[in-house]
Amino acid sequence: MKYRTANDLKDLLLEDHEKVVNEIAQESVDVYVHLHNAFQDTYLPDDTLYQFIFRHFFRLDNPSLTKEFEVEYFKLMEEQRGCERPNIVQITKKLYEVKNHKGNPTMQFPLAASMLHAINPEFPSYDGDIVKAFDFSSTYHLSGFDKKMRRYIEQYQHLYHTYRELLEDEALEPLFVHFDERFRDYALPRVKKLDLMVSQLGNSLQ
Repeated sequence: MKYRTANDLKDLLLEDHEKVVNEIAQESVDVYVHLHNAFQDTYLPDDTLYQFIFRHFFRLDNPSLTKEFEVEYFKLMEEQRGCERPNIVQITKKLYEVKNHKGNPTMQFPLAASMLHAINPEFPSYDGDIVKAFDFSSTYHLSGFDKKMRRYIEQYQHLYHTYRELLEDEALEPLFVHFDERFRDYALPRVKKLDLMVSQLGNSLQ
């Protein structure tokens, strides 16, 4: 598959780097910081306020998903607290086994990625804007868990390695400087700043 490379994304980000940063919603930074910090001092299965904010922010409020799915989701998230290397395949598989309102299993890899990203930004997010930024192909036409999972993992590994390459590229320094000027009161990890900028880039692409 041909996805956007680090050089492709660098060129797009640098076309108008101030616009990319300026269009990042303040709320996106505030809510992310709150969820990341609150995670350190809560027990997720019982914290309904945390769950409420998380569901809205990471788009877990899907009409097709059941209450049972939400319970399993935050139980799994709590279990990942002490894992140095969470297994996103196993997490996605466990979520897949929870049937939706129609009694069918559903592939929720993006929500599994959101779970790990909320815990540790070294695990990239994988939402619709990130998908657009990288020009990832859909898995909708693929049948069965294994085929879909292979495609998702291929894309997620590409995303991870591309981020590593971009983080080491000095040409992107103007973006990080401008980010720090705009969000000067936030001590975000560099990888999270990049994630926000790439997501905003994807949001702006037609």
